[in-house]
Amino acid sequence: MKPLLWTCVVGLLSTLAVNIKAESIVVSQSPKAISLMKVNSTAEIRCTSTIPGPAGLSLRRHYSKDMEVLYYSFLGNKLTVSPEYRNRLSVSGKCCDFTLHLSQLRVEDTDGYYCKWSQVDEKRTEPTYYQSNDTIIIIRERDPKEDCNRSHILHHILFLLSVTVSVVVVCAFIGVLAWWCTRTKESYRPAGLNKKHRCLHSQQRTQRHIYPII
Repeated sequence: MKPLLWTCVVGLLSTLAVNIKAESIVVSQSPKAISLMKVNSTAEIRCTSTIPGPAGLSLRRHYSKDMEVLYYSFLGNKLTVSPEYRNRLSVSGKCCDFTLHLSQLRVEDTDGYYCKWSQVDEKRTEPTYYQSNDTIIIIRERDPKEDCNRSHILHHILFLLSVTVSVVVVCAFIGVLAWWCTRTKESYRPAGLNKKHRCLHSQQRTQRHIYPII
């Protein structure tokens, strides 16, 4: 009876130790999001863990495309990169704190990326996996700041054009008004001058019809 009791106690303590060990393992990833980056820019994802003796670390993407981007084997110190990210991805750091550098980003690289750690236990045939929360990377074709600058320049150009058009219209109006005033002044003659002009004209005509007496 006592051996059976001790066996149960030892089994219970072993189970508690495994649970405590599993609960003490922490995996984390930062940042939560990398948004509004322009084409050909670089993003960095930091992956950390408290896993004792991990077998490997992989970077995966999901949502728009479920695939393994990178796998780093600690046992063979071997790095495997997907053909779509070849020459665009590198790893720096040491176990168990790594920074993944994704460069020459494209619009189609927009997705969620997460780190996945693996641990091999001699008592288990299958490895144990620990996954961290993902990082959302959003790539735009153009920088929003450039769009704002272009919009500001466009508004400035439109303002200058409106001012120029207004000045031209005002100058044209002033020119027409000056021409009209000048024309009216030339065509206007006082009544006295017109009457005198008619008298002189009549005298000239009378003088023309006077003939000398022979």
